Amino acid sequence: MSSTIDQLNADFGLTQAYGTALSFVQGEADLPLAILRTANAEARVMLQGAQIIHYQVGEQPPIIWVGEEAKAVPGKSLRGGVPVCWPWFGAGAEGQPAHGFARNLNWQVAASKADEDSVTLTLELLPSETSAKYWPHDFRLSLEVHLADSLKMTLMTEHRGSESCTITQALHTYLRVGDIAEVSIKGLADTAFLDKTRDMLRDTQSDLALRLGSETDRVYLDTESEVIVEDAALQRRIHVRKEGSRSTVVWNPWDEKAGGFPDMRADEYASMLCVETTNAADDMVQLAPGETHCMVSEILVTPLTAS
Repeated sequence: MSSTIDQLNADFGLTQAYGTALSFVQGEADLPLAILRTANAEARVMLQGAQIIHYQVGEQPPIIWVGEEAKAVPGKSLRGGVPVCWPWFGAGAEGQPAHGFARNLNWQVAASKADEDSVTLTLELLPSETSAKYWPHDFRLSLEVHLADSLKMTLMTEHRGSESCTITQALHTYLRVGDIAEVSIKGLADTAFLDKTRDMLRDTQSDLALRLGSETDRVYLDTESEVIVEDAALQRRIHVRKEGSRSTVVWNPWDEKAGGFPDMRADEYASMLCVETTNAADDMVQLAPGETHCMVSEILVTPLTAS
């Protein structure tokens, strides 16, 4: 493993005037980990699943949530961070992994670059024996992680097959909050949604801001809006902006369901909130041979006191 890490650092490692901008280390369970740094921010990305597991600005609390009970395991997505759900979102057909296979496979480093204000890492996933078991199409899937004043994730699907295909997908972002009881979610007023806690009942959010008081699992439809998470406990706003997506998922399992997960404590529901940039439900993406689809999710943090 050390030779692999050394080669990654030789081929893609970067330095800037402020120090190391991009480096690779051996992470938990011997899984390679990329560390991106600017003068004021840091992000960490597992090569397994291209999963971002850390994002922090200065001395502020981390912005991305990872469960305290979560453990890195080869071939399995970590609870938290930003799992890449592809080429389907949600339950697969019988015998297929939930949320697709991309989040469980090892990705390759394709490119890296940095300047005095930003650092960018591009990872790619190509067909393999494992992917061919579930997905018959030829493809190139890439995730560009751009760390600057914000964290910007660009997920690009290149359809290289000879027949048309349909995908659903998500950047399944777990956000860290101080106390879910003190969180307001804005940007989804008057938006229709499917409520998974009520057998996919279609409803419309009438309140200007959403406040959670129980298990919540909603697919908001036909929306390209920015979502703003106002966190009174941590005195900050988390802005989730997006492109190439007309659906947004808001999820919190609450205590009972969280306690049923093997990698999450029951009380941890209070410190997390998923706001997911998706192509889900009727927001499916149809790709003809040679077509490309790009989905972008950007996370920006501002003080709650700012207007």
